[in-house]
Amino acid sequence: MFTRRALLALAMVFSCNAFAAASPYLTHKQLDIIPFLPAPVANGSAEDRAQQMLVIAAQKAASPERIALANSDAEETVYAMFSSVLPASFQPANLPLFTAMFERMGETEDAVVDPVKAYFGRTRPFLNNPEIKPLVKPSKSGSYPSGHTSRSTMMAIVLSSMLPEKRAALFERANAYAESRVVGGMHYPNDLDAGRRAGSAMAATLLASPTFNTDFEAARAELRKVLGL
Repeated sequence: MFTRRALLALAMVFSCNAFAAASPYLTHKQLDIIPFLPAPVANGSAEDRAQQMLVIAAQKAASPERIALANSDAEETVYAMFSSVLPASFQPANLPLFTAMFERMGETEDAVVDPVKAYFGRTRPFLNNPEIKPLVKPSKSGSYPSGHTSRSTMMAIVLSSMLPEKRAALFERANAYAESRVVGGMHYPNDLDAGRRAGSAMAATLLASPTFNTDFEAARAELRKVLGL
């Protein structure tokens, strides 16, 4: 039988492990991506209007099916991003190590990118122009850089490092996922460009980390086994 003290100790261990599993690999203090990004166009400028017109054109060209995809793409998990281009066995229930690692990567994107959005203060398209409609669940945080694009780029780079034979399909899907943010009225095209820079910087930093690579190797082996590769 466990004593009360032993049970409390076990609870503390599990609590610490759960916290560690949810903590980001990097924060803004460890990776400041502001120097990697050009300044966004100024709100109210001619360049701003040009970006707005690109969003309006994307919304007018979008079919009902493309708008439905944009709504689906509002979800920010690795499974929402890439299930459509990977085998049916690509499911969280089959991939506990992989899922935990990519959840921490998601936390990393929030920790690194959210302060940058606040720093630049770019207004979202649907808040900037009433001609632009919020066709997906709206967000009112800063528009630059695109967090969805930052995350999907980072995850595509890491995932393609695990599955090099799927690289082309993964990056094609990451681009479509990012474009959903323009269709949805949440981002301008140059927000996506900045997001790709941010995601690349995060992926490169993670892949150079011994701590991350320990998780990476275990998740890679699990993923390839589950996918039969």
